[in-house]
Amino acid sequence: MKHALLLLLMTTTGCNLVRGPKRDHECRSTLRQVMALEFGFQSQQFRYTTHPHELGFAPGPGNRYLYLFDKVGDVTRRDDKPSPLPQDSVGYGPDTKKRDITVEDLLPKFPPEARAMLGIEGTCPDCQLVVGCIANLDDDPDVDVWTISTKDRPGANRGTPLKFVSDL
Repeated sequence: MKHALLLLLMTTTGCNLVRGPKRDHECRSTLRQVMALEFGFQSQQFRYTTHPHELGFAPGPGNRYLYLFDKVGDVTRRDDKPSPLPQDSVGYGPDTKKRDITVEDLLPKFPPEARAMLGIEGTCPDCQLVVGCIANLDDDPDVDVWTISTKDRPGANRGTPLKFVSDL
């Protein structure tokens, strides 16, 4: 009886343990980590960076999102194809060893208006940075796109992920 009541309570309150975790949590959590690293980097270097290697950032194994720090440049691949040198990379592709999706599948689907926002704007130390991520969470043509910024934006305070397009 206790277990049935607990299950009913968890179901009606929307507990993720019953329904399963939202797959977009990976992106939101990772973008928050990126911003924490960027804020620390900025406090020491008086600038932000569009090179994840400079931050010591790399997504964990099995990542489904492509993380993009700038509107132009190559990303570090997570497959057998050549990648740019770490200091030249402006992002990380999905882990194609665990996911059946590649950089080429995702990059063309990054909405141009969202991609135009990415990177550093202004002159440091008074500059701002926007980082984004994109994934196909359910194997349909739609994608999931989030951005995060070092400045306040309509719909999100600085350091808070903002959904640009939903795949769920």
